[in-house]
Amino acid sequence: MIDRRNLLGSGLALAAATGFPRRAFADADPPVTNPILVDKGRVWISATLNGKGPYPFIVDTGAVLSIIDIDFAKKAGLSATTGRPIAGVGGKVAYHSWYIAKEVRLTSGIRFQNTLFAGIAKRLSAEAVGTFGAGLFTTYDSDFDFAKGEWRAWIDGRPNFDGLTRLPSRFLRERGGQRLVVEASIDDFAGDFLIDTGAPGLSLTGRAADKSGLWDSDKPYAPTRAQGIGDGDGIPARIYRAGRLKMGRFVFENSLVKLNEPGTRSVGWQDGIIGLSTLSLLNLSTDVSEGALYATPNGRAEPKLGYPLSGLWIDEAKGHVVVSDVGIGSPAAQAGVRKGDVLRGGDLQAMIRAITGGPGKEVSLKIERGGAQQDMRYTLKPWF
Repeated sequence: MIDRRNLLGSGLALAAATGFPRRAFADADPPVTNPILVDKGRVWISATLNGKGPYPFIVDTGAVLSIIDIDFAKKAGLSATTGRPIAGVGGKVAYHSWYIAKEVRLTSGIRFQNTLFAGIAKRLSAEAVGTFGAGLFTTYDSDFDFAKGEWRAWIDGRPNFDGLTRLPSRFLRERGGQRLVVEASIDDFAGDFLIDTGAPGLSLTGRAADKSGLWDSDKPYAPTRAQGIGDGDGIPARIYRAGRLKMGRFVFENSLVKLNEPGTRSVGWQDGIIGLSTLSLLNLSTDVSEGALYATPNGRAEPKLGYPLSGLWIDEAKGHVVVSDVGIGSPAAQAGVRKGDVLRGGDLQAMIRAITGGPGKEVSLKIERGGAQQDMRYTLKPWF
């Protein structure tokens, strides 16, 4: 079993640019193989940059760009260069320098020169120094074998796709690279979804959330925030329980789906994202010449995603901690907490700590509504 410590200790390395150079240098026979690790909702791989490292990176096929933490890039001595602004979830734009690694090397024998990374100020994980974008998967015929924990690449093309199922998919060609899109449906809503190993779960954009009818339904939900690459605090979102996700011949039951609030800006035209909780149940392969994605079941156990058990989302407004959303059917809703209530007894961080926790935690709140105060109590538990 590979863990993150021996993944780094193995001295493995990988590089990605906004789009991988078609010309790579490999000293090994095809396919080139490197270990990957699925852990805590992320795909991990290690990399050396300019002969230093190895360092932990996340594989994020939902992004065209590969990114790097700007503080790390400066400390590592990478060369800064001017890059274009990056729009995050909700349309918040980040302006940071980009960085160049003169050489990125795989111990399996593949290496790249002058690899470009976009600089960001907010890490996707405290442990990762950056991410590698979709170019890892869309420049060469490649496999993500989540069962064996391997990324495999055929630099000169894969000989065949025998035994694999072709999904209704295509490459989305964009400035700087290309990503993968698959046709899928969530219950009665059908749309185009990004294949995104950088996202933990399933999600719909604000446009798709509106079209699907889920947002305005009376189904139970948990309020949350949608966040991603770029600056900003994200946008309002809700987590629902979907009945069925269908992707080609593959069907997944009772998946959690995050919906961005209708009217919020989405980056790109796609309807949503299929994230790692679903993707890790399949081994995935790309056919670059056809712009297609193949898959086969791998027998991995389905990861269990959760949601905030209070059913509250709170914000700070004019010096007060205010309830901005209460999930239908949630413990907080059943206790009588309403949108617009003011929480007394602590600042925002203290109140967040008070309402979060695992099943069985007792929550006691002092609510102010219409100038009057009252005490409310409830127990954290799943409700959908």
